[in-house]
Amino acid sequence: MLVSEGLVSPVAVTYARQKQAVEKRKLGSMLVDLGFLSPKDLARILAKQRAIEFKKEFQVAAGACTGFNRNLCATNCFLPLQREGETLRVLLGDAEPDVVANIVKKRVGLDVAFWQGDFFAVDEAIQQYFYFQDHSAEDLMNNEIKRLAADSDHAYSPSTLLDLVLHLAVRDRATDVHIAPTQESRTILFRVDGMLRPMFAMPPALDRLTSFIKMQAQMDASEQRLPQDGSFTVKVMNAAYTVRVSTMISQSGERIAMRLLAEKSSLDRFEDLGFLHKDLSTLESAFSKSHGLVLVTGPTGSGKSTTLHAALRMQPLVERNVLTVEDPVEYRIPAACQTEVNRKAGYDFAGAMRHFLRHDPDVVLVGEIRDAETARAALDAASTGHLVMSSLHIGGIFGVIPRLRLLGVESETVAENLSAVINQRLIRKICTYCKTERGATERESQWLKVARGTMVSFGSGCSHCSGTGFRGRIPVYEILVITREIADAIARDASRETLRELARQAGLHPMDEIARGRILAGDTSFDEVEREIGL
Repeated sequence: MLVSEGLVSPVAVTYARQKQAVEKRKLGSMLVDLGFLSPKDLARILAKQRAIEFKKEFQVAAGACTGFNRNLCATNCFLPLQREGETLRVLLGDAEPDVVANIVKKRVGLDVAFWQGDFFAVDEAIQQYFYFQDHSAEDLMNNEIKRLAADSDHAYSPSTLLDLVLHLAVRDRATDVHIAPTQESRTILFRVDGMLRPMFAMPPALDRLTSFIKMQAQMDASEQRLPQDGSFTVKVMNAAYTVRVSTMISQSGERIAMRLLAEKSSLDRFEDLGFLHKDLSTLESAFSKSHGLVLVTGPTGSGKSTTLHAALRMQPLVERNVLTVEDPVEYRIPAACQTEVNRKAGYDFAGAMRHFLRHDPDVVLVGEIRDAETARAALDAASTGHLVMSSLHIGGIFGVIPRLRLLGVESETVAENLSAVINQRLIRKICTYCKTERGATERESQWLKVARGTMVSFGSGCSHCSGTGFRGRIPVYEILVITREIADAIARDASRETLRELARQAGLHPMDEIARGRILAGDTSFDEVEREIGL
């Protein structure tokens, strides 16, 4: 079924079977772990095979898990969701339905109705539900802060407090944790869906937490005059994370930024990331070429790395030699050779590119083009028969050509080798649990080009979105495919206006057009689009 639906190639299955003979694991798990298949795709196929519904979003009803515990559910990969009369509705992960049905019958004497969930999401939900059922994290946090603040002799370690902070961050889907000092207090903030959210404050006496984090990250805890960088690994609710730590010196003290990188994460396809169905073939065509340079542009935090790794996953990884240099490696794909920048050792993007070409690559991923040497190396690789994909920090599609020129690349070289540019932003998605409607205002109607009073969606705020009305993010974007006419215009240093007109003729859909569609489809709000991309 996986092969017939084009989700994996026969070669990938053969490769996985060869490894399976040695490692003695399930074939589906092997394909996922090797990066040939996303957990969502495997779950969808299982749902189809078992004739049950695939459930992307779910919540646990009160009392549904009575009679069950974390170890039982985690071992057998299922989570009870709700009771429907004499039937228990159960969400399956990587589980056998018959085994789960027998467990439920023995435990609570109920019949079972199944939904299939994404393996990764089900595992995470099991760990989080039972952990926070047994622990009131906010209460524990406040108690720990009070205990440490009163501990003038420093008899207690801040390790429990750090553990609680990380558990809350994972629960709230935070990508970053900040500890921001002011004159009289220290504030802990989480970045969730791209927005910083203040969580709680601590007295300055708890600066020992900062020192503890620095020691965990193998920094010099006594150095408080210069910025430092480091990292440490930690397990949070049975999942492994790498925490990248950076310090900065301010007038009020040291500021800490911690980025949470899950060592195992669900690597999605373009469709799962939120790209529209009508654009999937364009994206897949751009990233399937045998040679050329494909760039993803946008500011920091706009999802460039996620898009590049979705492009990497669609490559026939067994049949093509895929090499990457990243800063850092955020998504792990065992079938690709991934390397990480190490500037202290002299290994940067440009240096990696010089070595890559000696290893007979088919596909090269360069995390970011930052300097002239990397730009020239990327275009040289593209011109010698390799598919090169990378990112560029720039605001729009038509700023790519001037930026590459500034980096010393000739217009002719760009015209010959640039294949496509994807410019994107991430906007917050309206929470499905508290989504409601109202009539559009006059300003909204004018921009959306609809009649005043046309119904638009917004989130009223609930426990699932922490009262924000938003949960998760989706892309708004524009895709420029370099046609022969556009390449000729680039080679003769045509103006932006000329390039824009040629792009429009070639079928470019501007970002604001995608944003309008998102609002009218009820995915996001006018205010969110205005905040992120401007109008």
